[in-house]
Amino acid sequence: MDDIKLFKHRIKIKVRFSDLDAMRHVNNATYLSYLEEARISYFADVLQRTRNDLNFGAVVARIEIDYLQPLIFGEEIAVLSRVSMLGNKSSEVRHLIVVYRGGAEVIAASAVTKLVSYDYKTLKSAAIPDDVKKKIKDFEGL
Repeated sequence: MDDIKLFKHRIKIKVRFSDLDAMRHVNNATYLSYLEEARISYFADVLQRTRNDLNFGAVVARIEIDYLQPLIFGEEIAVLSRVSMLGNKSSEVRHLIVVYRGGAEVIAASAVTKLVSYDYKTLKSAAIPDDVKKKIKDFEGL
């Protein structure tokens, strides 16, 4: 399991009623939306771009989520993100979803997203641009 201290980036989210399923906890599919929001924020901050200018051409190739604790309406959560692997054409973004309970952060879910750099003109994978690699490496200390 990942150590919370390894994560330098976090966003806060309040669990909304619309996030819930019939069992009154956050629906498993909603976790994907939380991860997406965190990933967009991470790259906007690390690459120093606005959300409208995140054109570095990557697609999600795989997402794995381990659900560890249920999340319920009204809880405040944080999604922590870090790039744990940075290759020539792909990268892995690790996430922790933590919930604040009893004055402590409790890990509710752990996830990994594999991204592949993609050229939308040729419809093929492409090398991650050097400036993107540098900014991520500088931020993460890779």
